[in-house]
Formats: sequence, structure tokens, C-alpha cells
Amino acid sequence: MKTELSELSPEVQAALQRHQAAREEFERARDEADRLDADLQKHNKAAEAAEAEAQQARADAAQLMRNTGASMKDIHALKAKERAAYTLAEDYRAIVAEFQTAHSEALTKAGIAKREEDDVYNEVLRARADSLMAEAVHLVAPLFPAIRMQEMANAHSAAALGGADWQHFHETARKAALATLFGAIERGFSDWTPDHTSDPALEAAKRPAGRERFKVVSFVASHRDNVLRQQAAARKDTALSTSA
Repeated sequence: MKTELSELSPEVQAALQRHQAAREEFERARDEADRLDADLQKHNKAAEAAEAEAQQARADAAQLMRNTGASMKDIHALKAKERAAYTLAEDYRAIVAEFQTAHSEALTKAGIAKREEDDVYNEVLRARADSLMAEAVHLVAPLFPAIRMQEMANAHSAAALGGADWQHFHETARKAALATLFGAIERGFSDWTPDHTSDPALEAAKRPAGRERFKVVSFVASHRDNVLRQQAAARKDTALSTSA
């Protein structure tokens, strides 16, 4: 019979609640990073288009200037168009730089959120494993008679002339008996096909989409990146004030 979510241990339910919060935090960070990336690409394309327009206007003006009969008015118009396009491109590049900074910060936040989600998911796995192991302890009692009989058989065979094979691998008859049981469990487990969808904890702890697109970022790395950005901004401000 399938275990219901409400029947899980308090530790597992608490871990699931923390994982849901961590998953939602990552999804928000992921969506914000994607939004900024889309805006960054749009402004980058606009800057490239403005630069292409400026280069075309410059080429047209240069060609017109080679024509001695060309109108100065037309040449001035092309040069004005070139300057306007370059100015527009510079403005777009400034916007692109702002979006690059914002996108970099968003990637860092998503990386931190990814690490947090992964850590809390591990808490779910650990809590569920501990809970199932605690239940499994009560299921081993029926195995004790078989272990005891195997131990007695091992001890008896060891007393025979030449001893027993198990003595080459195990220190005591009991350890040999337990090893025999473990071998049977291991063989059965190898043939068993797990069904993760039948476990309510794994079913509830859905992993968020898009995790593979972000690198895990630690708080130390995040702090370092923030310091470097602040230092770069300070140098830029100093350079601007000096040039002014």
C-alpha cells in the first residue's frame, strides 16, 4: 500500500517544505536571469544594427565625396546620419553594459539558489532514508532464527577436521552467517527495480527545470564577485571624474 504524504515523518515533511521554498527561490532567480538575458540580446542586436547603419552611412559619404559633382548638402546629411547612428550605438552599448552587470548578478543569484535547492533536496533524501531505515529495523526480527541457525552450522563445521572454508574470510561464525545473509540481500537488491514514483517524498520533491544551465555559486564566490564589481565601478567613476 502506498504511503500518503501526510503519513511521512515530521522530519521528512519539514524537509519537503524547505525544499519547496528553495525550489521556488531558484525558479524566481532562473526566470529573472532569463529575462535579463533576453533583454541583453535585444539591446545588443540594436547596438549592432546602429553600428552597421553608421558604417554604411560613412561608406556612402566617402563614395559621394569622391564624386566632384556631389552635393555638399547630401554629404553633410550622410555624415550627420553617421554621427547620429554612432551616438545611438554608444547609447545602446552603455545600456548593454548595464544589462551585462545585472545579468551577471542574476546568474550569481541563480547559482546560489541552485546550490541551496540541491542541499535541501539532499536533506529530503537523508530524512526519508533515515525514516525508512528506522522502519526496516522492525522487519529484521524474523531473520534472526535463520542467522542463528547459520551461525550454529558454521560453528559446527569449524570444529570438524580441517576446519571450514568460512574461516578463511571471516573472524567468527556469526560474522560468516551475517555475510551469508548480506549476500542474499545484495543479490535480491540487484534484481530489484526501484519505482521512484511510488515514494511520496521523491514524488513531492520535484526538481526545478533549468538547473543544468547554471553553475553552482558559493556565498564566498558571490562576495568576491561583488567586491570586484564594486572596485571596477569605483575605478570607472574615478576615470570619469579625472577626464572631466
